[in-house]
Amino acid sequence: MPKPSQPDLFAASLEGFTPLNGDGPRLWIRRMVIWNSPDDAPIRDITLRKGLNIVWSPDADADGAPMGHGGGKTSFCRLIRYCLGEDSFGTDLQRQRIAAAMPAAYVGAEVMLDGEQWNVIRPIGAGAGGGSHCAIRGGTLESLVQGELPNSTMGPLRQAIVKKVMPLSAPHMPVGSSSDDAWEAALAWMTRDQECRLRDILEWRSSETQSRSPSRNMSKPDRLKVVRLLLKALQQDEIDATRRAQGHKQRAEEATRRKQRVEWLRDDIARNLSEIFGGDPADETAPDFWANRANAAASAQRLSVDPQIDQKLADGRSLCDEKEAHLQKIKTRLAEIDAVLPELNNLLRILGEKVPRASLDALDASDPRCLSCGQSLPPDARIFIDQQQGILNGLIAEQKDAEDRRNSLLSEQQVARADLALAQQQFDQAKAALASLQQKAKETADSLASATGYVTLTTRYPEYLREITRHDAEAKRELELEANERRAANDTRAASQDIVQRLSELFHMTVQFLIPDGPAGRVLLTENDIRPDVGLHGDLTTAAVDSLKVVAFDLAALLLTMEGKTELPGLWLHDSPREADLGLVIYHRLFELALWLETQTDAPQFQYILTTTTAPPEKLRGDPWRVLQLSSAPSDRRLFRRDL
Repeated sequence: MPKPSQPDLFAASLEGFTPLNGDGPRLWIRRMVIWNSPDDAPIRDITLRKGLNIVWSPDADADGAPMGHGGGKTSFCRLIRYCLGEDSFGTDLQRQRIAAAMPAAYVGAEVMLDGEQWNVIRPIGAGAGGGSHCAIRGGTLESLVQGELPNSTMGPLRQAIVKKVMPLSAPHMPVGSSSDDAWEAALAWMTRDQECRLRDILEWRSSETQSRSPSRNMSKPDRLKVVRLLLKALQQDEIDATRRAQGHKQRAEEATRRKQRVEWLRDDIARNLSEIFGGDPADETAPDFWANRANAAASAQRLSVDPQIDQKLADGRSLCDEKEAHLQKIKTRLAEIDAVLPELNNLLRILGEKVPRASLDALDASDPRCLSCGQSLPPDARIFIDQQQGILNGLIAEQKDAEDRRNSLLSEQQVARADLALAQQQFDQAKAALASLQQKAKETADSLASATGYVTLTTRYPEYLREITRHDAEAKRELELEANERRAANDTRAASQDIVQRLSELFHMTVQFLIPDGPAGRVLLTENDIRPDVGLHGDLTTAAVDSLKVVAFDLAALLLTMEGKTELPGLWLHDSPREADLGLVIYHRLFELALWLETQTDAPQFQYILTTTTAPPEKLRGDPWRVLQLSSAPSDRRLFRRDL
């Protein structure tokens, strides 16, 4: 179809823009399909195009039309990002609602990469967390969704994009070593969250969206590095010089901390020596004064040491050992007596019972008679009588021996107990004497050690100054090396200014296109920032200016990409930029700019997806630019054709 003509003022503001001609952007989405289940017909089959793609959900009007919010514009954007490799397509609550309403749902996309079609199939229903994900070159979406998916990862597409579009920047991305993370960092910039409200060129993902993008955990300096790498405004020499500068800075800080620790230690020692020996720590003669006093105190302490102290300690320990051995010997003997006496008492009790019975037996045997008839036994019974008498005599002898032994042990026990008390007293005295001697020896040794320690401190004290000087010199040397590397990085950065200058020129052109009232735009690159500035007259709010800067910066990066000077793929997505306080006139010029860019090459060299509730310019409200129209009501006009 014929391309609409454009006013000359648009062309004039972008004079000097020189896009490359080709078949189209290096990466773009040709089609997106949503299935309620693989067995059903698609509930959405959306054809997209090179150039401007408008997703419009008209806002409420005076006739009571439904509001534009809630139709699914942001969900559409999240699904685009999901099909390009991002790990999530909505907040936890939104994913749960989709899973409940459409448990077997899938989304698919035809992704064009350097003219080759990739087909992507990803689950969005109940199995999204652990379902099969497929990104494969060639084939058709229909055959994939209805058959068995050949792989379960988005890795092949992510890695192919990195290999073809961003081979130089990816290895240096501050998100780890994987190609997947490198691509997701770039994708975050090109498809920034609506919730970031176009506040800052380096704000891409909001925590509210729960996107799981690695860019969420990146610091602002790291996001700046991503932008510069993708713009080819950060060279390897600058990366290396900056890394070396950081190393020198870290080592300088470590040397400074070591210096401070030594200074603190030296100051503590100086206060201690001053308290002990007097003298002013600020006086440069104080170290010599302290050394003389410490040596004198140590000499005096050595003279006060008892020269016989070691022998006295040895004698005291020997005496303690002797007394302890004697005490232990008595205790052992008493223990033996205590063990034997109960046995003897038991034996004497038994013998006291046996002797009377044996005496009666011997008496009966002296006049033996028959128990039946009472007649005297014959004389040969004398043998029996002698036996009974022998038993009695033996028992009496055993009883006497036991009594003698018991009496002896009792007597020995009485003496041993007296000896035990004396031995215990002697041992306690020897032990106390040794303890006193040891305490005295310890106090003497401690005093000598303290005096000797102060000698050591006064000897070591001058070394602290040399150590402080050494650490200070090391810190200064590392700081000088850091400064050298910073200058080298700055020199290399200056070499990158050509690309930044071109970006700045395109930013200026974009600003003038959007606001044809003579504003000036420029992009400044420093070590720690890349900053777009707009010089305006009139009463635009600060929020509007900030939003304008972000949109113009993104579009300038897209123009630079169309000139073949970046490692960006030529795809950009802005989700409801009107919500970020862009004025209506500026907003409409945004559409006009995209339309004008389509006319500058045989085929559009970009894909710009823009969602809106505000009506686009009237000529762009239909085909082919409006690729999807949504509404919050009725439900079948919402993205998923139902309420969630």
